[in-house]
Amino acid sequence: MAKFTPARGLEEQLARMLAPAVHRIARQVEIEAKRLAPPTKRWVTVGDNRVRPTHVAANGQEIPDNLRFKITSMRWNVEHRGVGPHTYMLKPLDQSSRAVANLKNCRCSAHKDPDGIARHINTGQPIVAGKKVMVTVSVKAPLVVEAEVGTVYPGNLRAEGTWFMSRAAATVAARP
Repeated sequence: MAKFTPARGLEEQLARMLAPAVHRIARQVEIEAKRLAPPTKRWVTVGDNRVRPTHVAANGQEIPDNLRFKITSMRWNVEHRGVGPHTYMLKPLDQSSRAVANLKNCRCSAHKDPDGIARHINTGQPIVAGKKVMVTVSVKAPLVVEAEVGTVYPGNLRAEGTWFMSRAAATVAARP
């Protein structure tokens, strides 16, 4: 039986040759991740002097769509509804938050940005290290880890993960 021994440097040379193909695959993952990424939403008040201070403080808060806004609880809710120092709401007037005083007469809205997370997803350049080729597809945005895997809030409120990055990689890996 013959034994094959590659010429010195052959594996490194192959890695350099394969780097563009690995980069193309990573770009496909980036495209899928951008397609699957959840939008972001931003808390918006009407901006007049009747907006309660807890909502003024939340104005402009931007989070991934599957997560909850963090609003300072009103004293009545803390004393009578048993909520903690913060109320976690999917959107203004969210009944699931149990924060009655934060809901009454609320005129706030949530504005969505469909590309809120997608615009932060990028593919790096291939790095060839010996016989290995690495390309990173990353997203750097606030609360993106929580958007990916989900989280649990006080009061047993949940936000399910969207798994957009892992689904993107799986989709590309399953292609012929």
